[in-house]
Amino acid sequence: MSNALLLRYASAYSLIAILICGTIYRILRSRLNLSRQGRLRFLALLVVITAVMIAAPLHYRITQNNPADPFTYLLQFLQYFFMGWVGVVLITLLAAEIINAVVRLARLPFKAEKRSFLTEGVTQSILAVTTLSTIGGLIQAKMGPKITHVTIQLKTLPPSFDGLTIAQISDVHIGPLIHEGALNSVVDQVMSLNPDLIFITGDLVDGTVEQLSQHVAPLSRLKAKEGIYFCTGNHEYYSGVEEWVAHIESMGIHVFKNTNTILTRPSTDGSDSHLMIAGVYDWHGGRYSAEHATNPFKAVKTNLPVDCKILLAHNPYSIDGATAAGVHFQVSGHTHAGQFYPFTFIARIYLKHFEGHYHINDITQLYVNRGTGFWGPPNRLGIPGEVTHFTLKRSV
Repeated sequence: MSNALLLRYASAYSLIAILICGTIYRILRSRLNLSRQGRLRFLALLVVITAVMIAAPLHYRITQNNPADPFTYLLQFLQYFFMGWVGVVLITLLAAEIINAVVRLARLPFKAEKRSFLTEGVTQSILAVTTLSTIGGLIQAKMGPKITHVTIQLKTLPPSFDGLTIAQISDVHIGPLIHEGALNSVVDQVMSLNPDLIFITGDLVDGTVEQLSQHVAPLSRLKAKEGIYFCTGNHEYYSGVEEWVAHIESMGIHVFKNTNTILTRPSTDGSDSHLMIAGVYDWHGGRYSAEHATNPFKAVKTNLPVDCKILLAHNPYSIDGATAAGVHFQVSGHTHAGQFYPFTFIARIYLKHFEGHYHINDITQLYVNRGTGFWGPPNRLGIPGEVTHFTLKRSV
């Protein structure tokens, strides 16, 4: 990330952190019957939280320290823990304010004393429940991803590929809070499946090759009979995409660049049958350079007769282009399925393809992985991480 881009992101993030924490303080001050000393304590706490949220990402990007360094890890953990906590507190407090406004407009017969008592009780409950749920989400995040078994029925799948298995990991986010040990556990899960193919659908890292090469080393243990394949996600572009593509390729992983590879197996009639595995640059890759603009038509171009096309595309938004290009099955990630409640509710409203299996039309299907790791807040409350195990079956 260039210094100019870092400064722009840091400025925007700092402003957002100040606005969020300032809004929380203003709402709490109006809803809680605090003494002057109590208000000052809340203000001091929110000032510290804001300072940590501003300083931590700058420290990580500027120092380029190994994220396993104890001080670096502590600073990043506090930042992201607070980020999740203040986000949920703000949403729930705003919801409470809306409900309170509706009650006032409806002129319900609440005495002032009772209204004040209820308002303070609800606010205290919000703070307590938010804190407990944030800790619960942290525990669930630390438990790691679960394996999800999915059968995909494809009419165009050649009979010789019937029963092909694929393991997918996505959005691992090796970086500030997810290190070598966590990735080793994910690799163990993948290898326990003994898949024919392994797909890594972007957002593998948050940091430079220099910072994280040690922490992605477990990927070298991955083995699959038909190969290991990777496509870029948006976070690779924040972390030095060219360097990461070269490093990933040096570990024996095939990186798709709007390109494809053709798998060949003999058919029962003695001829060869072909299955295409293709991949595109991330949906936002064109912002980095014109060369990295996503192009599913280019990705699936071939002179061989191919009946079935599978596409790796980090962002589910790629599905429209993939459908137009004649892709039969797209494998994606990116959404994290909202990662944790209550953001899951918001993501479900905002995102057309949120998580899981979708039949786009009679030809094209899409699967959206919930994310193997997590980004930002170490919280996966109600939304565990995912390692997906696909079994492809030929349907009539």
